[in-house]
Formats: sequence, structure tokens, C-alpha cells
Amino acid sequence: MPPNAKLFDVPDKLSKILNRDLNAAEIAKRDERGRVLDVHALQTTFGTLMRRAGIASRTAQAAMRHRKIEMTMNVYTYPQLLDVAGALKALPNLPVND
Repeated sequence: MPPNAKLFDVPDKLSKILNRDLNAAEIAKRDERGRVLDVHALQTTFGTLMRRAGIASRTAQAAMRHRKIEMTMNVYTYPQLLDVAGALKALPNLPVND
């Protein structure tokens, strides 16, 4: 996919539209823990869901249009929501010689 190809159309005033829609749906912009629902939160959800689905880091980076993998992995992916225990269980058993 060319770097300038659009994945989907994003309105110019996306933040304003999101705020209007949240208000109309009576969804709080900020939760009881102080977390804010904004465009970046949606992007973080997208990144985290891709990682949980087993999408390769480089593929997630390309889908999110980040120039640097660090942005994808360290900013837009919540490590606390990843299944680290499941990943470790998926590893093969290694033989142990006594």
C-alpha cells in the first residue's frame, strides 16, 4: 500500500465530531480513573487490539502510518492489556538434560 493511500476518510474536525457524538450518546469524555476518550484513545485501542490479535509489530506500524516502530509500540499499545502469560505458554517446552 503506498504511504499516501487513505485507509478511510477522516473529517477535518474529527475531535469536535467525536465530542458531539459522545455528548449525544451520553458517554463521559473522562472516566472515574481520569482517562480521556479522544482520537488518540481510539488509535491506542486500534494498536492494542492489533497486538492482541497477533498482528506483527511491523504490520501494526504500517497500518497506523507511524514512521518509527517506537511510536506504535510504546505510545499506542498498552502492554498491560497484552496476554504475556498466554504468549509464554505458547512457547515450546525445552528438553532439560540432567
